Amino acid sequence: MHLTVYIITAIAYALAGCYVLYILYFYMGLRRLKPHAMKEDNALPLLTVIVCAKDEELHIEKCIDSILAQDYPKEKYSIIAVNDRSEDKTGKILDVLAEKHDQLRVLHIDTCPPGFSPKKHAITKALEFCETEYIVATDADASHKPGWLRSYGSLCNDKLGAATGISLFSKDSYDSKFEETWQSMQTLENLSHNVVIAGAMVNGFAITANGNNMMYRKDLFHGENTLKHHIVSGDDSDIIYEAQRQNYDVVFNAHPESVVRLLPEDTIKGVINQRVRWASKVMKATLPVVILGLTVFFFYLAAIFLPLLAFLDVTVLPYWVGLLLIKACCDFFYMSVTLKKFKIPYKFKHLFFMEIFHALFIIWIGLYGTFGTFTWKGSTYKKTMSENT
Repeated sequence: MHLTVYIITAIAYALAGCYVLYILYFYMGLRRLKPHAMKEDNALPLLTVIVCAKDEELHIEKCIDSILAQDYPKEKYSIIAVNDRSEDKTGKILDVLAEKHDQLRVLHIDTCPPGFSPKKHAITKALEFCETEYIVATDADASHKPGWLRSYGSLCNDKLGAATGISLFSKDSYDSKFEETWQSMQTLENLSHNVVIAGAMVNGFAITANGNNMMYRKDLFHGENTLKHHIVSGDDSDIIYEAQRQNYDVVFNAHPESVVRLLPEDTIKGVINQRVRWASKVMKATLPVVILGLTVFFFYLAAIFLPLLAFLDVTVLPYWVGLLLIKACCDFFYMSVTLKKFKIPYKFKHLFFMEIFHALFIIWIGLYGTFGTFTWKGSTYKKTMSENT
């Protein structure tokens, strides 16, 4: 084998070995993850639910209704909904709901200070009115099971800093078989992040969280700035990193009632844009998370570009096939085990189709999230607010 090809192939297989170890590490954590017991009413803490909404007139009422319908003592939780510069009827809908329900308080934000992430600014304003020790966060397009709040309230103790759960993209119907296929692939790709977060978190390794389905302590925000306002995305990551910095526990909520359902993106372009936004925060994460991300990125890069070395030495092709098989076996194993554990139905063919495009998809959004732009709520951003000025 040509020396250059040999060295690159050896590096690729070293990265593949790291990938296998990562999967085993996540799997060992997941094996220990079990649903917790629900507490009785008298043992549940006071909670505040924060919902930030911008131009969500089509979804906000359903979201608030699902929170108001919780199997949680009414006197023990309240809702703060932030109308963040909406240009549609979101604010009016919230005001009407607030007139009917004393549990709901509405904040209207007209402007966002220069250099501030709009979402993080909205959260910061809501926190000024929170009077409870624990806060539960969700998104305006989310719907919740009746036991959602109880599943979080039952986790509360003196050592808990933050918790997160599964966020599941869900759509009632599809216009075609093609849409069903790519929407299912989108759901599975998102779930792959969820189950990695779960397995790692059980082992004490907090990668990130789902900002649309999480709980945290208010006192995480005392002292220095917990939310990195100059970074557009990543309020969920900021919070769990701060919880760990303050030596609190960060846990994954594995109770079936904790699963939040979200509306998926309507177009493939929308999916790519959303994932680019999520990827934009990775290089601003903790060092262990950055190392994990870079290792996986370069392994996927090797799996895509190794066959190009066949122009130098054709004997590299079997080694390329070996890389693909290592990735596929790891992915199919971990996804099938975890989806079964969380009792989430899926079709194997959709998982297979996702695997075909997965490496290329991750490479693209990783590069574009680091060096490109994305749109969010009608505005275009780079990863930090300073880059947008």
